[in-house]
Amino acid sequence: MKSLKEYSLNLPEQEYHDYPAWSYSMIAKYARNGFSAIATIHEKTKPTPEMEFGSLFDSILTKGRKTLDDYAVADFTVPPAEKGVLDILASTSTFNHFEEIPMEEVINAAESVRYQPNYKPQTRYDKIAKYSDYYDTLKSGKKLVSKADWDDAVEMARIFRTDPYLKSLFGTKNTDEVEYIYQAQFKTMMTVAGRDVEVKIMPDLIVVNHKEKTIQPVDLKTSSMPAYDFPDHFVKMRYDIQGELYGDVMYKIIKNDDEYRNYTILPYLFTDISRTDMVPVTWEIDLINGFYFTKGEKVYDYKGWRELLGEILTYEDNQAKVPSYVTTDGPNDLISVLQR
Repeated sequence: MKSLKEYSLNLPEQEYHDYPAWSYSMIAKYARNGFSAIATIHEKTKPTPEMEFGSLFDSILTKGRKTLDDYAVADFTVPPAEKGVLDILASTSTFNHFEEIPMEEVINAAESVRYQPNYKPQTRYDKIAKYSDYYDTLKSGKKLVSKADWDDAVEMARIFRTDPYLKSLFGTKNTDEVEYIYQAQFKTMMTVAGRDVEVKIMPDLIVVNHKEKTIQPVDLKTSSMPAYDFPDHFVKMRYDIQGELYGDVMYKIIKNDDEYRNYTILPYLFTDISRTDMVPVTWEIDLINGFYFTKGEKVYDYKGWRELLGEILTYEDNQAKVPSYVTTDGPNDLISVLQR
C-alpha cells in the first residue's frame, strides 16, 4: 500500500516556508491581533529564540544524529563587538574560511561598525581573527546553536525516547501495521468564502495505523511555561486553528484516495514540554465541531480558520482602512464597539 508520504511536497524547509500559500501562522496572526495584522500578514516572521530552540528539538527527536548535517554546536563565546564584525563579513564576503579573507576586507567591515577605531589595523585584525571559527561555522550554511541549547534539546529527546507513552507515540520504526511520518508537507485547494484558495500544512508527526485504519496527527510544542499550563497557552496562541486546518487538509487528501478514504482521522494530539522542568504532557482535542468551551456561566466560542481567512480575504479585496465594525462615514457608537 502506498504511503501518505507520496502526497508530500518534499521541499527543503526554507522553500516550504517561502511557498506562497495560506498557513496556520498567517491565519493565527490575524486571530490574535485582529485587523491590525492585515497590513503585515504576508511578511515573513523572524523566528524567536524559543522558536529556533523548538526547531532544534524537533530535528533531534525526528532525525537524531543527522541533525548535525544542519546544525553546528558552538562551544565558544564571541564578544558582541567581534561578533558584529564577523556577522557582516559572513553576509558580504565570498570566502568560506576566515583565513582566506584579505585583511583590507576585514578592516572595512570593522570600520562599518566602528569597531575599535583607535587600534592599529593589524591589532584590529588579530582581535577579530581570534574568533574565526565563528565565521567559518556561519559560512558552512549550518545553523549555529549554543552548547546549552544543544544539551537541553538532547536531554529532552532522551526523555521522549524513554517515556513509556511517548516512545511509542513518537516511534521511528515503521512496520506493515504502523507508519510514522515526520514533517510531511501537504498543500491543497480549499473553498473559503466562495472561492478556492491554496493552503499548506506541515504536521510534526502523523501516525498511520494500517491495521486499525486510523490516522493520528501529533504536534510537538516546546514552551517556556510548564506543560501542565499548556491549555491557557493553547488558547492564547490559537492552536485550535492549526488543529482544525491540518485535520481538514488531511481529510481532503484521504477522501479522494481509494486506499485511505475509509481511514479515520483521530482527535489531534499536542505534546508539550518545557525547558523549565522537562516534564512532557500530551493533550487531546477533537475539533470536528470547532473550538468552544464553557467556564462558569460564560461560553467561549472561537471562529474557525475558514471564517477567519474569509475575513482576511474580504479586507484585502476591499483594501480596508478600518475594521468592518467601524465606519468612517459618520459617528460610531463607542459603547457598542466596546461591547463586541
